[in-house]
Amino acid sequence: MKEIDAAKFREIIKRGMEHLFQDRDLLNRINVFPVADGDTGDNLVHTLRPVYDRIDAIGEPRLDDLAARLAQEMLLSAKGNSGVIFSQFFFSFAQGMKGLATIGPADFSLAMEKAVRETYAAVADPREGTILTVLRHSAEEFKRLALCGERYQVIFEKVIIKAKEILEKTRDILPQMRKARVVDAGGLGFFLFFKGMAAAVSGRDGGEDGSDSSAYEQSPRAVDASELAYCAEWVVRPRREREFFKELLKGRGDSLLIAGDADLFHLHLHTDDPEGAQAEIARYGEILSRKVDSLRPVPAGLPELDIALLADSAVDIPAGTEKAMAVGVVPLQILLNDRYFRDRIEIAKEDLYRRMRAEKDLVVKTSQPAPQDFKDAFTAALARKRQVLFFSLSSLLSGSYRNALAAVRQLPAADQARVRVVDTLNVSAGSGLLFCRALRLLEQGLGMEQAAAGIESRRQGVISLGYVESLEYAVRGGRLPPAAGTVTRLLGIRPLVAFEKGKLVRKGALLSTRRKERKVVRRFLKKLDLARSYSLGVVYTDNPQAALLLEDELAKSPLRISSIYQAVGAAVLGAHAGPGTFCLFALADD
Repeated sequence: MKEIDAAKFREIIKRGMEHLFQDRDLLNRINVFPVADGDTGDNLVHTLRPVYDRIDAIGEPRLDDLAARLAQEMLLSAKGNSGVIFSQFFFSFAQGMKGLATIGPADFSLAMEKAVRETYAAVADPREGTILTVLRHSAEEFKRLALCGERYQVIFEKVIIKAKEILEKTRDILPQMRKARVVDAGGLGFFLFFKGMAAAVSGRDGGEDGSDSSAYEQSPRAVDASELAYCAEWVVRPRREREFFKELLKGRGDSLLIAGDADLFHLHLHTDDPEGAQAEIARYGEILSRKVDSLRPVPAGLPELDIALLADSAVDIPAGTEKAMAVGVVPLQILLNDRYFRDRIEIAKEDLYRRMRAEKDLVVKTSQPAPQDFKDAFTAALARKRQVLFFSLSSLLSGSYRNALAAVRQLPAADQARVRVVDTLNVSAGSGLLFCRALRLLEQGLGMEQAAAGIESRRQGVISLGYVESLEYAVRGGRLPPAAGTVTRLLGIRPLVAFEKGKLVRKGALLSTRRKERKVVRRFLKKLDLARSYSLGVVYTDNPQAALLLEDELAKSPLRISSIYQAVGAAVLGAHAGPGTFCLFALADD
């Protein structure tokens, strides 16, 4: 092969991503740098999966146009240290192909060289022994072979050998890797991606060269946890250059990365003060979206619990809390046309909403987990902990609660008393706020039964209000008659909904979408007692900008907010509400 065109490029990029996806869990297990938070595989999949899902639908006939489209998608979906680095590399690599309808090895090597140079520049404190080292040596080897006149098949095969050699050396370069005795997880991720690309170039399945990923399957020794509390990211339209933002944020934490170009930045920062950093960023750019995750293994002050915490996938818990408390998730079933997926395992929430937006005829339905799914989850949890506390979405919306109770009855008699199932009579962040309240009760020393009874007495106190862009998805899923969707579409109105007494109810409509976030917040505040303080949950489907606007409106209001978190809405909510939906949930403090 002498040249790569758009069709071949699409094929090799897809194979690279597929090869990486297979080892997501391995990448999580060996992740120790820059912090040992076990999410490198998740972050790389989060970064690449949206690109993979759309790559066949992007019909750009020219190589450079296709690469540019893919790079833009990747920059927007990037997550985590390795994901942002990966997106910057691909973004600059795509820029290096500008003006080319096909690309030969020499130009390919120049594009890689440019990508490495600009990726190092994007990292405020570039460290050798990481994915950067693997990228740099791979690019150098590619250039050496290209200048020798080798063809693509030979170049890719030999670059794999070099990348593997350098990857092995990452065990010894950084103190964290030496202590843990593992290779860099991000570096392994790139190696797997490149190995899949090589397989597509040569026509192999990618597993015959003896460098199988199982060779890196090790349990890392314990390393020090992060001293900083949060991993924060923002997608920004900047009004100043990259170096200005580096100086602006340099003293606010570490692991600072700024991917992209003058038109669009993806900023990544580990910090104790994400709100302060965001205020500075907002002064010099328009924030399009943000993500904030906890880096702390356990929330401050929370004791080690001998209670396993479980929830079904319709309960939206703050991401940091879910990770820190190792919350087990029992997945609901998502039916897309005629194929079932396990929610959050076989299809991410973000991917579901992306497909709903792109596939206009997609029919989405949901169903509860089977009793056996609950029994398996409870049995596994009881093997680790003395008791199990399970949180279900409303029994009036799904059979999840009923099947969980059925599963408890199938357990041995001695184990049945060790499992407590809670019907939250809510969904999404409404259930999540009750989950957080239960954690506080457990922190205060209450037992499992007391904590469960405490939140059951408060579940009617969750207040909500949501905006729905269209009722068409509820009609397709069979939740509403066809006439409901037709009327709202013809009148051009946007329904408002709420969850009351365990059910979804209509709460009026907006006649105009202009400043819809402000209008929803104003109506929401009328439902609250402004003399009290509240914990809040802000939920959205595929519109993170709406969540930012909602938070801004709430911050300007007289409402006393003790805590607030954002979440991509549970699939059982979004499947029937559709893209463009957002919802506010509140629970008054004691």
